Amino acid sequence: LKAPSGADPRLLGAAPRRAPAGSLGRRAAMAQRSAAVQKFEDINVGQLVVSTATSVVKNRPVTVSLWVVGLLLAAFANGFSVDDTTREAYSMTLSHAEEVDRQELGKALGALRKAEERYYNAKGWFWSCDARCQNAKDKYEMAQASVARVRKKRDDIMTEARREVGIWSVFGVREVRSSFWSAWQSGKDFAARWTMYDALFMMMPGGREETMVHVIIKLVMQYLVNLTMGLIGAFCYFVYNVYSLIVSYGEPTLSGLAFFLLVMVAGMATVGTYLVAIYGTVAGGGLYIAKQAAKNAALEGNAGHRQRPRSVQYGGGPVGGYRHHYD
Repeated sequence: LKAPSGADPRLLGAAPRRAPAGSLGRRAAMAQRSAAVQKFEDINVGQLVVSTATSVVKNRPVTVSLWVVGLLLAAFANGFSVDDTTREAYSMTLSHAEEVDRQELGKALGALRKAEERYYNAKGWFWSCDARCQNAKDKYEMAQASVARVRKKRDDIMTEARREVGIWSVFGVREVRSSFWSAWQSGKDFAARWTMYDALFMMMPGGREETMVHVIIKLVMQYLVNLTMGLIGAFCYFVYNVYSLIVSYGEPTLSGLAFFLLVMVAGMATVGTYLVAIYGTVAGGGLYIAKQAAKNAALEGNAGHRQRPRSVQYGGGPVGGYRHHYD
């Protein structure tokens, strides 16, 4: 039999074959990807936070109670007020201590610097020291003893003033608060400084090339690590400083121990709340960015799959052929 005139020989006996197995595999992969993206998008951050907080409260009621008490102490505890006579005596004694610190201690420190410079210049090669050097060394040690004596005088005056009011007074609590925020700032400065060093190390040649997004994410995570280490170290220094203040204020053992424990609870609650808030903010932002990235990847994958043609064979033998076919 001959083909009719004008008929396309490629279409004679055309019998579309079954779709290739690769197409079915791509459809299954796309369906799995869409299901994973949908499951990821269904995560409710607010509900997750509420459920986690509820679980923590139920499982650790004592810890949560101490945390709440610590935050209340940190926010509202200001110490006990003192009468006007005690306040006036404290102010006068404190002014005397400041005068000693400004005049006598300043003069002693100036003499110490000069004696140290003369002693350094009198040294010979390989730290040898002749009679002239020994004389300068004696004067340097005398200047050190003078500074120590003046500092002890100032500290004794401060201790006398502090014992007039006590560590539980508004003056004692104010000094403890000042010490805490000073240590807090030093911890944050530590984190910023070491994060800057980490950024400089990343910019040095020879490292792996990374995109700006990866660099920013690494710096954020490194800052969190540095901030955690800095605040924990600063809190340890603050604890030691609180102990020194309690001794300086001359508080009895039981009273000082109670004050120390309350300050510990308030300090740990403040530091812990700040770190949890920082980590939660970063985690929430990362989750939102991951959701958007997964959604965009799914949309791009679907669009690419719809626009990708595949070749389908129609017919067979010498008259068969291929042409593009869109799913």
